[in-house]
Amino acid sequence: MNTSNTESPRWGDLKALQARFPGAFGRTKAYEYLNSGKLRAKRVGGRTLWDFFSAEELIAGSPDAGKGAR
Repeated sequence: MNTSNTESPRWGDLKALQARFPGAFGRTKAYEYLNSGKLRAKRVGGRTLWDFFSAEELIAGSPDAGKGAR
């Protein structure tokens, strides 16, 4: 079992999600993505923990900004 803290955590609360991906997820948009299945989260002890890997996948799968992008 690897107990070092050199790896980035996979799960975190909404504030951690927003800090890790600045400007990408407001509260409303995060829950919209959760309800549509584009973003994953778990309920643990009454808290919602967001899956950072699914956020990375969502961003990576989004279209590139550039010429003609809106």
